[in-house]
Amino acid sequence: MRPSQFIVWLESLPWEGLAKYGLGVLISGTALLFVLYDRRPRLTLRARRGKWYTLTPTVSGGEVIFRGVIEVYNRSSRSNAIGGYRFRCKLNSGWREMESEFYKKTYRFDGPDGPEPEMANRTPFALSPYSGEEIHVQAIVKLPHTAELPVEIEVEDLFRKRYRVQVKATS
Repeated sequence: MRPSQFIVWLESLPWEGLAKYGLGVLISGTALLFVLYDRRPRLTLRARRGKWYTLTPTVSGGEVIFRGVIEVYNRSSRSNAIGGYRFRCKLNSGWREMESEFYKKTYRFDGPDGPEPEMANRTPFALSPYSGEEIHVQAIVKLPHTAELPVEIEVEDLFRKRYRVQVKATS
């Protein structure tokens, strides 16, 4: 194609129509890509500031109970849910698995609605889009009582993605 033919071809294009419809298609395509990108599951775990992580020896003395509160944020436009927890503590020999399950403790305080239960490791725990919640967590490990213990909390979501946060529990 010679340069003069190219110029004639350029002048024959319907520029008003291309600008009118092409700009709409470009904006729609960009919005679609953003929505598809934003629908990926994305949770963020945060350790709550302050003394929220405690170690309590059991009555028998051979085990330690870890209790705490973490913050979970859903940074996606898609709803999500927590389906499982995993706890590990760091000892001199490395990381050690901790036992955990759903715990429900009822306090003796009787308010207008009756006793208020405290639940730890709740599953499924639903999270709305762009929201955050506090979650009570609890685990048990067999070891002598220590003053301080690093604990790693792993949360698995509905889509089998795993998220971790490390906290330091004290007695």
